Amino acid sequence: MLLQKGRVDFDSGRYWHAHEAWEDLWNSLKRRNAEQSEILLIQGLIQTAALLYNHQRKKSRGVRNQWEKLTPKLAGWEHAWGFDIAQHMLNIAPFVEDVEIWQQTYDSIKLPDAKDVSE
Repeated sequence: MLLQKGRVDFDSGRYWHAHEAWEDLWNSLKRRNAEQSEILLIQGLIQTAALLYNHQRKKSRGVRNQWEKLTPKLAGWEHAWGFDIAQHMLNIAPFVEDVEIWQQTYDSIKLPDAKDVSE
């Protein structure tokens, strides 16, 4: 439920709210002693929301810091939880390159679905 709530917020451009929903999920995973890889995965998603929130606020340092933190957490993933994490990383990267330019728009930023490998 929290995963989906965060996704709806993220896809709607409500990055702070997505961050909050996913943070609740992250805390839940830690309390349940979930796999460390899953804990880091959700933490990386939280940081993508934080990166975009910082970009909206034109906070150069915040964007760069979040990118540095999230990259090692998400870089090894192709797909997880029905999401295309590799494509998500590709979608987020231009916002890091846009620091100090601030021309990227958020209209097309959605958490991409993983494609069915049988297609």
